[in-house]
Amino acid sequence: MHTPGADDTVALPRDLKRANRQSILRVLRRGEATTAAAIHAETGISRPTVMRALQDWRQAGVVKSLGLGSATSAGGKKPELFVFADPRKILCINLWPREITLALSGLTGDVYGLTAFPCPHGDTLVGALNALKDASAAFLPQQGVALTDLYGVALSVPGTVDAASMTLRYNSQAPGWGVNVCLADALRPIFGNAMRYAADNAGKAAGRAVLPDRPDYAERRLLTLFTTWGVSACMIERGHVLSGRDSLIGEIGHMLISDTGPALCGCGKRGCLESLVSLSHVQSLLEQAGAARLWQEEPLTFRRLFRFSEMGDPAARQVVRYLAHCFAVALHNLSLSYNQDTVLFQGDFAWADEHFHQSLLMELKQFRYYPAGDPFSLLYDRRELPLLSARGAAALLRRTYFNDLT
Repeated sequence: MHTPGADDTVALPRDLKRANRQSILRVLRRGEATTAAAIHAETGISRPTVMRALQDWRQAGVVKSLGLGSATSAGGKKPELFVFADPRKILCINLWPREITLALSGLTGDVYGLTAFPCPHGDTLVGALNALKDASAAFLPQQGVALTDLYGVALSVPGTVDAASMTLRYNSQAPGWGVNVCLADALRPIFGNAMRYAADNAGKAAGRAVLPDRPDYAERRLLTLFTTWGVSACMIERGHVLSGRDSLIGEIGHMLISDTGPALCGCGKRGCLESLVSLSHVQSLLEQAGAARLWQEEPLTFRRLFRFSEMGDPAARQVVRYLAHCFAVALHNLSLSYNQDTVLFQGDFAWADEHFHQSLLMELKQFRYYPAGDPFSLLYDRRELPLLSARGAAALLRRTYFNDLT
């Protein structure tokens, strides 16, 4: 009996139609006026097929005609101009420890209006949601936006998130939130049942944000490192974010670097990367080195630590070498399972100095199976994490919107 294989599959007409419309939408998503002829020239899709799609979306209010443009250089018929026209917005929410940030995004275009609000009682889900309700009630009128102006709400949170089902498995930053929480159900009392929702882990959301700026990254095995109140990663293979059955792919903050550690991590283990490179542990290491002077004038931050290291302070440099060692062990372990070709630091460690960079490279080169030269590209993205995470969460919801159109 013959078993159908990959070579036996045939593209069905509906699959071809969907693929064609996705290609047309990629042009329209730029938000620029265009013509059926220009779309045909860029995509190779026939003009009648392009016109049918444009007319369908025009009737649905997604596309509008701007009338006739200029005549061609050959003096031919003036072409009709079309542009994406759905004015609805996406509300982007970062519901993070001690702070909520809100921003808006169009269905095309970038995030804007990023505003921070305190998150009192964020250790409980009820407290965090109450703070979110108050923040949204203040933010939306400030931006001149009503709930009816929104297409949907895109949320990023700490913890392990199944983006497909919008389920928060566990939040080690706030264990009081509970387990297996449906985030859409949590948001509906605030924003309503008619809204579309998307949710993701904060690190994966920030990782997604780099793809629109760097299309070439979609051809790489990219690893982005989210470093702030926690440590996590986003693994992107050829433009696809890896998650795994239990959404654990990327939770590298809980990778065991040592079987002992100074403090119990929120995941229940000692020796996790997240606890070993935390600011509180860094401060204890500096105290042991008699370097409390580094934060006497103002609170210690990673930026201050790296600044002192850059100036040659011995204690700061010693701690920075230790931090590089911890990340080198983690990246070595990840290479054995993921074999990344590009690593991009985001957040606190994006501000690392040259001493950190060189220490990290030196440690990595000690692993003999790497080829000659640098084991992979090491890059640093110094854009603010709340902005990156908002952009990435909005991109997730935009994908839902444009998939629904096809």
